[in-house]
Amino acid sequence: MSALTDVYVDNVIGRLPENSRGDIAAEIRATIDDMVEHRLGGLDHPAQAQTASAEREVLEELGDPVQLSLEYTNSPQHLIGPNTYPLFVWAMRWVIPLVAVIAVTANAVAFIATQDTVQIGALIGQLVGNTVTALLVTFATITIILALRDRGLSDGASETVNGTRKSWSVDQLRATDVKAKQIRAEAILGLIFIVLLALVPFIPTSLFYVGDLNNGEPFINPELGAGWMLGYWFFLTLMAIVEVVKLSRGRAIASLFAVGAIIDMAMAVFLTIALLTQNVLHPELTTAAGANFQQIITVVAVWVIVIWDQISTWRTYRASR
Repeated sequence: MSALTDVYVDNVIGRLPENSRGDIAAEIRATIDDMVEHRLGGLDHPAQAQTASAEREVLEELGDPVQLSLEYTNSPQHLIGPNTYPLFVWAMRWVIPLVAVIAVTANAVAFIATQDTVQIGALIGQLVGNTVTALLVTFATITIILALRDRGLSDGASETVNGTRKSWSVDQLRATDVKAKQIRAEAILGLIFIVLLALVPFIPTSLFYVGDLNNGEPFINPELGAGWMLGYWFFLTLMAIVEVVKLSRGRAIASLFAVGAIIDMAMAVFLTIALLTQNVLHPELTTAAGANFQQIITVVAVWVIVIWDQISTWRTYRASR
């Protein structure tokens, strides 16, 4: 079959779980082959134009790949439709754990800063309660945003002519690339996250903690050397460049993913050195009893985020090849 069939099959399986894509792709290709052969009427040596025409007819008979993918989906996708479902799953796998790590770290720092002695039971209780709240808010926000986006895509896809909805055609398929859309959507989310990380040195503690921690100043020590801050933003700039390239290319390039992984690991090492050798946290957020504990929690959080990012990146690359 031609590249047209390849694109069609990719559009169908790109919305399905990874572990079922291979079998379903083989099944769809076999179905298309049989239908094309039947249309050619058993011709021994059909002309290329005849084969191409039969292939177009078969693909249009099978219909919109978005709708066909629903037939292979075991669970309903009413609120989050097939257009945004892969992005929703990615967000649940990547953003939710990331928010959990950030919430635990921020609340641990705030708790230790407000307690003369750290009691593990009280610390765990506060971390669990506040982290659950943060996760619920994040889940609701992601769901609402993607649901609205999906409705917008659905409205755009349902163009009508003389009051009748236009039928799907192969010409629409040529402009559709599920894998590219997925990569670009993740790149946009990555850029948003990088911007938020760049703003961390300026975010006041009052945004995370209701009360007076350090007169509403940031978590970061204002006396921290400019070199450390410039190094931090330098690594973020490199990460942003990688995401911009992903956004422009819309393809899974092994070298690009490898460069991104190297930058992530280098930044984790940089942050670890900074946390172990400098007073990174605001002095009013640290106590003699809790300084080491805060340091350990922050370093662990950095590496948990980086490792999870590597796992997510590898999954994205494997699914987009």
